Amino acid sequence: MTTSWFILFILTLIIIYHHVIYSAVMVWYGRHLKRKITTVEPNSFPAVAIIIPAYNEEEHINDKLANLLMLDYPADKLFIFICCDGCSDETANICRQWESQFQRANIHFQLQISTSNKGKLARLNQLMTMAQPYADLVALSDVSALISIDALKQAIYSFNDPKVGAITGNYLIYNGNTGEQQYWSWQNNMRFAESHLGSVIGGNGAFYIMRTRLFQPLPNDTINDDFMLPMQVLKQGYNVIYNECINSIELDVSSNEENHQRRQRIGAGNLQQLIRCRFVFNLHQPGVKWLFASGKGLRTLMPFIFIVYLGLTLSLASEGSLLALWLTGLQLTGYGLAALPLIGIKNKFLDKLHYLIGGYLSSLIGMVRYIFGQFKHGWKSQPPIHHYQNTSTLILKRFFDIVLSCIGLLLTLPLWPFIALLIRLDSKGDIFYRQVRVGQINDEHIMLFSMLKFRTMLPNAEAESGAVWSRKNDPRITRIGRFLRDTRLDELPQFINVIKGDMSLIGPRPERPELCGCLQNALPFYLERTRGLRPGVTGLAQVNQGYDSCIEDVKSKIAWDHAYAVALASPLQWLRMDCCILLKTAYIMVTRRGQ
Repeated sequence: MTTSWFILFILTLIIIYHHVIYSAVMVWYGRHLKRKITTVEPNSFPAVAIIIPAYNEEEHINDKLANLLMLDYPADKLFIFICCDGCSDETANICRQWESQFQRANIHFQLQISTSNKGKLARLNQLMTMAQPYADLVALSDVSALISIDALKQAIYSFNDPKVGAITGNYLIYNGNTGEQQYWSWQNNMRFAESHLGSVIGGNGAFYIMRTRLFQPLPNDTINDDFMLPMQVLKQGYNVIYNECINSIELDVSSNEENHQRRQRIGAGNLQQLIRCRFVFNLHQPGVKWLFASGKGLRTLMPFIFIVYLGLTLSLASEGSLLALWLTGLQLTGYGLAALPLIGIKNKFLDKLHYLIGGYLSSLIGMVRYIFGQFKHGWKSQPPIHHYQNTSTLILKRFFDIVLSCIGLLLTLPLWPFIALLIRLDSKGDIFYRQVRVGQINDEHIMLFSMLKFRTMLPNAEAESGAVWSRKNDPRITRIGRFLRDTRLDELPQFINVIKGDMSLIGPRPERPELCGCLQNALPFYLERTRGLRPGVTGLAQVNQGYDSCIEDVKSKIAWDHAYAVALASPLQWLRMDCCILLKTAYIMVTRRGQ
């Protein structure tokens, strides 16, 4: 118990240090630093290239190009490079229409149009290589962000210092919610303070500018390029500074679901960059080491710290500690208050708390996905799917998937060695059975994943027949396999698939790709079962019907699957439905009514 209390004490100090001491002091310091506005024209203007990878940006590309055309900078020193990365909308045509206006303004405008979508990072590396022979400085800016008219001139003033390698500025949101606006207000002040205390740690994709010669191509699996490029500058011995006179305004208003997905990606990128930026601790800059560890480092680890903290207080409370019980109640109250905006209860305090805790949750999910091998190809912008499911429901559903799967995995792990032994004694072959299944379907791709189960059939059971449905008294099923299927214990390894993000605990049953083509041809709306929805370990169709043995079974299952999807329109309706399915699943397992 003494060790547990000591760990709890240390974690309490870390949480207080990061949120109250470090963050609050940095925000206060950033607010009270004197702003310097430079208005003296420089003697000469270096060539500046602006590079923009674009994917389906027809909503904002007109505003962006007009913004670039109006920049207060010598036209003969300005170079614009845009790459349409497999755009399927009017982005490329709109860019062509603007070419003549840039030519009349004597601004070099180069448009690259690619029919394939390789992702932002691949195009960024490509455009950087194109821009290097033209310009001394290169600026990166998202299509959805407008920059202040004098942004480039302000950057030139800062680059008069030869130690400066990159510059970032204010990040403003045109129509963000209260929590989002407050968060970025704090971040801007913190970056201003970082700039004065050592160096800004990272940047943001809305706008940053760096010396062209310091660019090094990023690995293909880089997730947060707008952080890693400024960190490359830092690695080469230059400083990244914050210029408070440069403004970038984000126009794109993300839905809750899009914001949740974006913050998952950022969370995964934070973990990746924490690993890849270890070089910071080898720099001869104590201030930079402290800023990196106290800011980005602790922010990345904080979701894991919160989980350990809650687990420790629960454990100590179960042993009779009133203090631990009080701390547990305080945490649960905080998490409960943060969830209230999901059901429509809002005020400024709740919105800020929701944004903070929601950000940590999204970040945690993203980091878990990264640990389990997702984001291997970096990040590609994907078009939004207009879900009929409620966004709040999907966020809560994913949260409970992770929590319940982790609990289920821990509780059932003691059974795994016994199940493995029985499988091995019953028949030769592998303990686990891996099979490719069709997962979540999005606008541009169908996800395939390797589903993990305990083996219940003879080895190579489908070597001669190919993919076929199981049937009653199937001779391919082993003796222990029949027991595992009756009790659904063969599904236990799928907790791992759920944690990885391949599956959900509850949803439509994933089918094999070999059968999907025939089923889609025979049954209308078959593949739509998993559109925007992960397949499940159990589900409404599974508990009401069991395994498929013929196409008629599949036909009746489609109605169950779509009925479940409709239930996700309301958080309360979804919660009732999932509780009912879980209870029925437990009943089937206990009574051995599985197949």
